[in-house]
Amino acid sequence: MYRDFQSFWSRRRAERETMSKFGHAQRQLTFFVALSLMGCVGTVGDSEESPEAPGVDSPTPTDPNGPNPNPNPTPVNVPPPAPTSCEADKIGLSPLRRLTRVEYDNSVRDLLGVDLGLAKDFSADETAGPFAGNYFTPISESQYTQYAGAAANAAAKTVERLGQLLPCAANVQPANEAACVKTFVRQFGRRAFRRPLEDAEVSRYEALFKSGREGGGFPAGISLVVEAMLESPHFIYLVEGPGPLSQHQLASRLSYFLWNAPPDTRLANLADTGALRSPESLRDEAKRMLQDPRARDMIDDFHMSWLALDDLETLTKEGEFPEFAPAQPFMREELRRFAGHVIAEGDGKFATLMTAPFTFVNAPLAKLYGVKHTGTDWQKVDLDPTQRAGLLTQSAFLATHGHEGSAPIFRGIAVREQMLCVDLPPPPPGADANLPPVSPTKTTRDRVEQHRQNPECASCHNLMDVLGYGFESFDDVGRFRTTENNVKVDDSGELIGTDADGKFKGPVELARKLAGSQQVQQCVTTQWFRYALGRINTELDNCTLDAVYKRFKNSDLRLPDLLMALVESDGFRIRRAEESK
Repeated sequence: MYRDFQSFWSRRRAERETMSKFGHAQRQLTFFVALSLMGCVGTVGDSEESPEAPGVDSPTPTDPNGPNPNPNPTPVNVPPPAPTSCEADKIGLSPLRRLTRVEYDNSVRDLLGVDLGLAKDFSADETAGPFAGNYFTPISESQYTQYAGAAANAAAKTVERLGQLLPCAANVQPANEAACVKTFVRQFGRRAFRRPLEDAEVSRYEALFKSGREGGGFPAGISLVVEAMLESPHFIYLVEGPGPLSQHQLASRLSYFLWNAPPDTRLANLADTGALRSPESLRDEAKRMLQDPRARDMIDDFHMSWLALDDLETLTKEGEFPEFAPAQPFMREELRRFAGHVIAEGDGKFATLMTAPFTFVNAPLAKLYGVKHTGTDWQKVDLDPTQRAGLLTQSAFLATHGHEGSAPIFRGIAVREQMLCVDLPPPPPGADANLPPVSPTKTTRDRVEQHRQNPECASCHNLMDVLGYGFESFDDVGRFRTTENNVKVDDSGELIGTDADGKFKGPVELARKLAGSQQVQQCVTTQWFRYALGRINTELDNCTLDAVYKRFKNSDLRLPDLLMALVESDGFRIRRAEESK
């Protein structure tokens, strides 16, 4: 946790300096990077035209491999696509992007059928706003070493599981070895590179197998092939475009958006046949994928990043909060269950996400909330509708941003930046960033108010403090309270500089104002765009954002419709890699 404003703003400044590189990176990090990296393994781009025999792509161990496992999915009421489209020069530039740590682990899991957690030791992901992006620079020498070590570990695990991954390996003989190796190279390579391999690539990996075999037999040859494939830019990078995405590129962009994972067999087969060129087929696949359990992981990942909850699981709290330690390990799961329920099972409305007077608790969380809980499992419970409303009154948000003695400031910053898409400037040089000392007779609000009297601080603090006051009925860990230090708390606040300006009383009224704000709704659209594409939006993306927001609004602000509108947008289906001539 941040002990003072200086440490908070130092971290924020570093994040923004990284983000500011985007304008330069999108001009410099173009396809020549991929060309230089991929010269040793084949050509750049998708092998759309290479003929492949049916059945080359074998199912991954985690694939549903068959009909939709949920035969009665929640319908997604998608309005007809707008007749207008965004021309190529009205789509933002997209640099080459590496797999994030989550995407890397999920990709290895789908290849091998086991979760090895190899990416935990990787360098931190570069970010696109609050989301992992990895699009700024080619990998460094140290990062390559990390990838090489992970590839070696995955290759060793492949050899252990060779009987499940390659049935012909159980009875390989000199007469059938070549055919068995070719089968492995095509099948494993197809899934690792998310496209069919070209004949020239197959030949290179067959030669590599022979090299490895000479030193250690059949398993050593397979191990060397796997290691090389997982070190390849075709695996590490999401190779796309430029221009309209090919079928396999579109399948990968769709699956890494909705699942943070590579395409399953069904989606890959549709790409093989060219079926994703049909808007109806693309829409149907997105609907199916949103009903898959892997979409719950994506929804959880989005909300953790969007609400700036990275520190949730390592929080420490000073003071008397006996309910916090038992409840902390379950706060993320509460958020996951709540957001997943609203988007995938409930009405899907943004207003429900922001104002619902219910949540999901187990026994430790029920104690923190002061609600009844029976049994030992998770339960959906109703909360006091005068005290709690949606995401911003849940334990995860309140505890993460409940910094000791300055909770209204940091909760206000989180709402202003994450939900209103307004970046606040750091304190001016020399500004006193220290609050008055803690007093046993004053509330946190009293101390913040005293700090705001400083003219150097007032202009910015007016934007965050008075907003954050709306959460003063919650203590540092999210417990509801009516007094602090035996003084009645004042949770009245005011929105300033928004399209929903005005005074409000308490968190429930604040949540309703935010849910009804067009500025917030447009910000949510922007945040989902950043998450889907792994990059910051620019002015060139306004056409896409406007079209997606229009469909979102026309759908009664249903979040599944927002995701569908993104998938069907030109900005999602086209990659622009260089300035128009």
